[in-house]
Amino acid sequence: MVQSAENKISYNSLDLRIDNRTINEVRLTHRSFEKDLLIDRIVFTGGGIFVIQYNEAKGMIDGSPERPVWLSEGDIRIKNPLHENEKKISLLKEIIPPYFHDYIYSIVGFKKRVKLNVQGNHRDIEGNQWMLGENEIPEYIERVILKKNVLNNQPIKNHHLNILERGFVWMCQS
Repeated sequence: MVQSAENKISYNSLDLRIDNRTINEVRLTHRSFEKDLLIDRIVFTGGGIFVIQYNEAKGMIDGSPERPVWLSEGDIRIKNPLHENEKKISLLKEIIPPYFHDYIYSIVGFKKRVKLNVQGNHRDIEGNQWMLGENEIPEYIERVILKKNVLNNQPIKNHHLNILERGFVWMCQS
């Protein structure tokens, strides 16, 4: 379910020890969106739906969760990646059934090595929003799913995920 420049859709999986379907470079079109919604990666699992945005920032990143603009490498201004991903998740919640809303998680992945000077613990597994290095993402997803399954014992049913995925495929193709 990847929307590429050639308008082809394909499936793959993130390297996890659990079943997952991963779609990359998603371009969703919906009548309620002002413009197409672009998402780097969505990982569908029985324990949650993970919306991942990658950031190319490097070096020291200064910011706070409330500030709309952060600094990278001292003087390069970047939009708050936590806010940007939450905006995308808010739009997704407008078009998917409420059943899934509590199972959606936000991950900002940094492709380069960074040092975060951002208030809050954005690696806390108890949260629903993380800032991680690209190589840490699979471990966090597995930990969240284990926690969700142990606490709630109500993972997302496979047939519900299949229905949601088909909806995403349809929106990517239109």
